[in-house]
Amino acid sequence: MHEAYKSLEIVLEDEIKVYRALLDLVRREKEVLISAKIDELNENNKSKEAMVLKIRALERVREKAARDLAAAVGASTESPRLLEIASKVVDPYNSKLRSIHSTLDLLIRRIKEINENNEALIQSSLKMVNGALGAIKDTLQPRSTYAQSGEVKKNEVAGHFVSKEV
Repeated sequence: MHEAYKSLEIVLEDEIKVYRALLDLVRREKEVLISAKIDELNENNKSKEAMVLKIRALERVREKAARDLAAAVGASTESPRLLEIASKVVDPYNSKLRSIHSTLDLLIRRIKEINENNEALIQSSLKMVNGALGAIKDTLQPRSTYAQSGEVKKNEVAGHFVSKEV
């Protein structure tokens, strides 16, 4: 049981480190979004993707370690829950698993919260860009006016960004 516990504890501690790094990246993403530095945003996104891949790999290891420890302590091995396993072991294992669970839960909630805020920033930015593009498009559309005969006449494009003269 001790070895199964140790394997699970090691992978959980590794997950905490990666989630902390991911939390730093989503915090940094907010700063980059506000400053509109595209190159930094691309680098930050690459780093976030790398963290997510690490988390996925650690999750596979964690699931196996959790099943092994659950089997050793008589908990459900179908989908072992950290708190259920913690309830089946004695201190100091119990306290450590509960502490790790609390830490992971807090980190994940904080990452989710900041990601939602970042998404709102991105949506707002997209609305602004779409509005600006619409305004530019409107300036390039032909304007309808009345001719001297009273008929509606489409004028040439209202504005040009590039001169037609060479």
